[in-house]
Amino acid sequence: MFAQVVSTKRPDGRTYRYMHIVESYREGKTVKKRRIASLGNIDNYSEQEIEQFIRTLESLLQNRTSGSIEDFDPKSTLSFGVPYVVQFLWDQLGLTKAIETGLKDRQVTFDVARYVKAMVCNRLMNPSSKLDLFHTIEDMYLPEEEGESWQLQHFYRALDHLMDMKPELETFIYQRLTDLLNFRLSLVLYDLTSTHLSGHHCPIGKHGYSRTHRPDLEQVELGLLVTPDGLPITHEVFAGNTPDKKTVKEVLERLKKDFSVEQCVFVGDRGMVTKKNTELLAALEYPYIVGYHKRGRVVSDTLLAQYGDLSLYTELRGNLSYLEVPASAVEDDEKGQDARYILCYNPLKAKADEAFRTSALEEAEQALVDYQTWLDKPHRGRKASTQSIMLKVSDILTKKGVQGFLEVEFSEQKLSYTWNEAALAKEALRDGKFVIKTNTLLPAEQVVTSYKTLMNVERAFREIKNFLDVGPVYHWNEKRVRGHIFVCVLAYLFEQEIQVMYRRGWAQQEQEAEQMTNADEREQRLEELNDRWYTGERIMKDLSRWHVMKAEFLGKEFLSVPPPPQNLSEVLKALGIPLPAKAIQLRNTSSGTLV
Repeated sequence: MFAQVVSTKRPDGRTYRYMHIVESYREGKTVKKRRIASLGNIDNYSEQEIEQFIRTLESLLQNRTSGSIEDFDPKSTLSFGVPYVVQFLWDQLGLTKAIETGLKDRQVTFDVARYVKAMVCNRLMNPSSKLDLFHTIEDMYLPEEEGESWQLQHFYRALDHLMDMKPELETFIYQRLTDLLNFRLSLVLYDLTSTHLSGHHCPIGKHGYSRTHRPDLEQVELGLLVTPDGLPITHEVFAGNTPDKKTVKEVLERLKKDFSVEQCVFVGDRGMVTKKNTELLAALEYPYIVGYHKRGRVVSDTLLAQYGDLSLYTELRGNLSYLEVPASAVEDDEKGQDARYILCYNPLKAKADEAFRTSALEEAEQALVDYQTWLDKPHRGRKASTQSIMLKVSDILTKKGVQGFLEVEFSEQKLSYTWNEAALAKEALRDGKFVIKTNTLLPAEQVVTSYKTLMNVERAFREIKNFLDVGPVYHWNEKRVRGHIFVCVLAYLFEQEIQVMYRRGWAQQEQEAEQMTNADEREQRLEELNDRWYTGERIMKDLSRWHVMKAEFLGKEFLSVPPPPQNLSEVLKALGIPLPAKAIQLRNTSSGTLV
């Protein structure tokens, strides 16, 4: 049975269309048709009347196969990009099975891997507390979400279980990454930072040197060991009052014992390479690369003045230039027979240093003007002495860090000052400069690139510190503080893995572009590639803006997936991640079953 439209031309020249309901039947070997009903001239019906007729017929169906826009019921939008990519890489690493294997001898009543993956996605998109994650987790696309409903206490318990298997899981991840990314560890980079805690209930929370400028709060120290590509190998959490130099021994011994790294170069900051640690590095046969940023004998005024001509420096990609200087030009009490020194210059850091100094000088000048205004006003009591006034001036200049750049005098109740041009010129030579010391035989470019990677690790520390700034942590014990940090390191691992995979594909495209014979086309192609030199952080931000719509249509709940922006499509292609389907069916709402 079917609908049939028949056109009839009348003598007046006009054509009329009639709709009939027709049934086909067989009579012997012949197929015939017969009219069941007629709806008359179809042109006499409005579009709304035809739609109503269709809906009336559809209402007689038990399982509808088509519908109208009124049947489309949007429910919500979900964050999609980051969870989709993390799920692919998570499966590629085999983390769910690794976590299940690590917990097989323990009595675990929930899916730990599911909770850890959700926390990792949250760290990459919008770092927040576990309580906030629990309340907003339905706004995130999580594949394989057919598990039991989310429980707040399981997020915290997952941290406990994660720490129970930390050494085994770190070793597993390292081995998988060496297979997937095909690298051999020849350099390791180590850096240390602190992150403060709220409250006084964490046993390893101690007062110490605060890099977050909150000496009033207890803190913990975090040491992170990474590959030259920035991929974290392992990390350790220390009590907040642990000196930098005392953290090196533990991580180096773990590198040798747990990861079987026999030969590599240790890259760190000056505070970590003491005489004792240097002897340990020698015993383990690990050469070193060390950075000096603070003023002192190594980064001396004499050295900076002697090599102030920036035209002598070799420029690297990423706003960094370098010049290897003779060891005889460097004043270093621990020079060593094989020591080499490389003077580096970062133009962006130089501009930032100059801007900071200019701002500090302006603030100091304004503070002196304000103080003079206060002195000019009448005050009750004894007049301030010249000594007390100059002590106040010294306090103002010291707080602004410009005590060496302004020369202030007080005479006849008036403050006057002049700029110390020689000191300012000498300080300008320091803008954006630092020295790298090494005893390796690596080319200078490779030494600088390796140390630059260590500088990039500082951004990972900023990400890791974010979670501890969310609300008070009075109920956190030591194990859960360590577990939170482990989750943050895992999130950083995924971001860096994405960057490594993407940039390897980018480098291949650059090589192909450089081989193009047409100069104009080659230049255009290289310019396009330079515009797509993305960091892992940039890719994550773009992925965070990729959302899907959760909707219901004809008894089926599904996700409507818009295509990603063009730049994201290229990123996914470089990562070997397939584009998702346009529609992802979740469940049949009529029966409540998952699809």
